[in-house]
Order: sequence, then structure tokens, then C-alpha cells
Amino acid sequence: MFRIKRTLQPFVENNIIYFGYGNKILERKFEFSEDLYNLIKKLDYGIHDIKELNQDEMKLYDMLQKNGCITINEYDNSFFSRNYNFFEWIDKTSNIDPKIHQDKIIKSTILIVGLGGIGANISEILLRTGVKNFILVDDDIIEESNITRQGSYKMDDIGKFKTDVCKKHLESILDCNITVYNKRIKSKEDLEEIYKKHYFDIAICSADEPIIEIDFWFDDLSHKYNRKFICGSYASTVINTLCITPGSTRTLRDFYGNNLIEDDNMLKNKHKTSVIAPISYMSASLISYRIILELISMVYENIAIQIDLLDWSNIKYNLDKE
Repeated sequence: MFRIKRTLQPFVENNIIYFGYGNKILERKFEFSEDLYNLIKKLDYGIHDIKELNQDEMKLYDMLQKNGCITINEYDNSFFSRNYNFFEWIDKTSNIDPKIHQDKIIKSTILIVGLGGIGANISEILLRTGVKNFILVDDDIIEESNITRQGSYKMDDIGKFKTDVCKKHLESILDCNITVYNKRIKSKEDLEEIYKKHYFDIAICSADEPIIEIDFWFDDLSHKYNRKFICGSYASTVINTLCITPGSTRTLRDFYGNNLIEDDNMLKNKHKTSVIAPISYMSASLISYRIILELISMVYENIAIQIDLLDWSNIKYNLDKE
């Protein structure tokens, strides 16, 4: 059935027909006409074949499809139905089948290095969104302090390897294919072994050691092997993420060179991470959302984003390659 996109909630005001009203990026508007109004109402119920339309209706239909207002979404309660609704909503192209975006996600493979407060939570979010293939890397043992913010682990898991428990947790939710490496990445060569052995669509760095240096290893290998790399973190109330896309964005080294905040040098003794579960989950969600947008090629800006959850302020940094 060919339908109007119900997710865009079309309505009429002051002789204008609006789609996606209130969202600056998604909003479309058309001059009101009885013919267009009647066609939209007709398409609300759906038609089996566009050949049912007369010549004048066909011109209007083409205009609506060109502007991303037509779908073949069934609006049912199937497994990924809410995903389909979301993808058709943000898709401004002439594509009429939101399932093509879900198919890209299902076929993707994601490398996650570091299964702590960010990486473990990302793996579950991505799995629930449809990612089926993972390469998980970590060598840490689950500790009591992990339980407060890392959703894959329970008290009974203390003392076990994060890789093993995270894999078991994901497999208990949905069918998936998971390769694990119970190892610490100590050098760029260690990381490159994984790049050489596996194909993956996006690499995620959620490891915090060696600080900064491991991000640069991902940056270098991202460009060498032409694969996207996403990193992100939290620092007390601040969460952030960015995506490096070879050929499209600046290198991470270039970006950090201008924007990196140096660690303090007054205190000799370093503190443990300051974080609570909501911060950890919001950070993981922010990064996961960016991953999904990259997988379906629906990113409108090459930016790094930083949000301070204390006052809800945010800063955007342009990452376009100069």
C-alpha cells in the first residue's frame, strides 16, 4: 500500500499544508489546494497501485514523493515497527520503504573496544536497535563498582571477565553473532591485528587507557583502512561524541590539537571516575544514536557534540575536512 507518512502529521494552517511541523530540519510545506488536500486524505487510507491515480493526482503524488512524504510502511506491531516509523520520519529523500534502513543496521558489524560504562551499554542499545554482529574487546574483570552503571552486569558476575558476561547478556536478549577478544589493547599494533582480521562498518573506542593515545591509534587506523571511527565519553556531568569519517572529516589529531583540555597538574593522586547511572546511559545513548545515523547514512552535519547535563548547555564543533 502506498500511503502518506502519518509520522509527519500533516495539517492545514493559513492555506499552507505542513508536514513535520515544528522541526526545522524535517518541515515541508505546500500551498493548499483542494486537489492536494483530497489526495492526502486518499493516501491516508492507502492505495494498492499508483496507477489508480489520474494524471493530475499523479503530478501531486510525484511532488509528495520527491519531498519524502510517501511511504509503504504498514504501521503494524511487527518487531521493528517502531524503528520503521522513526526512520521514515527522519528520511527526507524520495525513498518510500523505511525497511531499507533497518536492513543496513541488521547487516552491519560493529567493533567495540572497552566494555565499561559506555561500551557495555552501547552494545545492548545497538542490539535492541537491530545490530546483529559485534566484535567485543576488553580484558577487565567485573568489579562491585561496575554494577551501578553498566547494564550488562549483575552482582553474581563479579570476578568474571566482562567479555564473557557481556556476550552472554546480549545473546539472552536477541539472536546475534559475537566475537570476543579477552585482551588489553596496549599498542596500535594490537589494535591493527583486529583491523586486519575482521571487516566491520564502524569502530567504537570506549576504552579509557592509555588515555588519548588509544584514540589516536583508532584515528590512524581509521584512515589507513578507510573505516569510520566513533568515540565518546563522560566527565562528571559532561557527555560528548564525534565521528571521524576518512575523506570527509578532519582527523582526530587535528581536532584534538585545537580543542583538547589538558589534565590538571596540581594533584599527584588521580581520582576514580565521577559518574552515576543516568550519565553513563545518556552518554552511551548519545553515541549509539550517532552510530545508527552513520549506518543508515542520515547524518546532516559533521560535528562533535558536547552536552553539559548540569545546565543542559551544548557546544557543537565543526568537523568538516578543510
